[in-house]
Amino acid sequence: MKHPVLEIASKLIKIPSVTPCDKGCMQIAKDLLAPIGFSIEDHNHKEVSNLLATHGSGSPFLLFLGHTDVVPEGDRRDWEHDPFLGEIILHENTEYLYGRGSSDMKGGDAAMLYALKTFVQKHPMHQGTVGIALTSNEEGDAVGATPYLVEVLKNSQRIPDFCLIGECSCDKVFGDSIKNGRRGDFNATIEVLGQQGHVALEQEAKNAIFEASRFISAMQENPLDHGTKDFPKSSFQVSNIHAGTGADNVIPGRCTLRCNVRFNDLQSEKSILEHLKAVACRHEIKVIIEGHEEGLPFITKEGILIEVLSQCIEEVLSIKPALGATGGTSDGRFIRPLGTQTIEFGPVSTRIHKVNEMVKAEDLINLYRIYEKCLEKLFL
Repeated sequence: MKHPVLEIASKLIKIPSVTPCDKGCMQIAKDLLAPIGFSIEDHNHKEVSNLLATHGSGSPFLLFLGHTDVVPEGDRRDWEHDPFLGEIILHENTEYLYGRGSSDMKGGDAAMLYALKTFVQKHPMHQGTVGIALTSNEEGDAVGATPYLVEVLKNSQRIPDFCLIGECSCDKVFGDSIKNGRRGDFNATIEVLGQQGHVALEQEAKNAIFEASRFISAMQENPLDHGTKDFPKSSFQVSNIHAGTGADNVIPGRCTLRCNVRFNDLQSEKSILEHLKAVACRHEIKVIIEGHEEGLPFITKEGILIEVLSQCIEEVLSIKPALGATGGTSDGRFIRPLGTQTIEFGPVSTRIHKVNEMVKAEDLINLYRIYEKCLEKLFL
């Protein structure tokens, strides 16, 4: 299967742009948009690359939002092909574009870029402003990334009316879901304390790993909440764990957990910290907790962007999408406080951050078609 959007996505995937390194992805975007009259602005901050490309002027202003960075590939032995292959493979008799970032989110980037290119080529005198913002630090801590671009937009008085993010939004079938909100993001380091000792004298020690296991079980049995009308329940996950001295005959006295909470609008940084400490106290587990919120929940309950995008999805796919706020957070959390109608629509999310990440080639082509239709309905 050949199509310009697949060629763009392939070029992007072949670049191993692990956070926060862009390694030339932005240049691909510039080469597509600059020749057709887009204003290209680099707003780099230290090692983070940021790009803002716009065409037209005035209102309405629709900003596509994406990122060029990807998470590390992990052990390459687990992959069936080169993690940065960027080529079409046949999987279960279906053509997929294979490689790290194909789903999250270089496929979405390619669809957004090509939709902007074709729309402006067909309608160079369109009303309003269309554009795209890209960063190389979305998968990391976002320092110097989209929040930095938001300040650029605010200082230049260019507040988008609409923000459409090409992140993976669909749950099972392409087109089944638009994410009109996302939960907030809280990260913590939890040091669980025991008593170091000799493995043969367990009565004289307290294994911090066992204590950490009790704490994790207690958190699973005592969730923060059960969800709200707009959001699913807040989740608790352990992403990394470290303990031990390196010796086989020492019971560890400390076990460090790196934890994440994706939280809904019932919670705050304060309430999450209080809950973690209360669970530990109730089960007589000694802990030291350091944590902070890295993004608040956001929701766009209604608006013309949701209406138009839903119509375009139905026209292209004959599927009526549902609205939802499940899954991870996104950089939409930095855009929504501007008053901008902010939603996400992109590929199916089931393969993101996994070994053998891939995306259906047909889905990316249809994603581009939906974006282009959306631009036409909003700006013509």
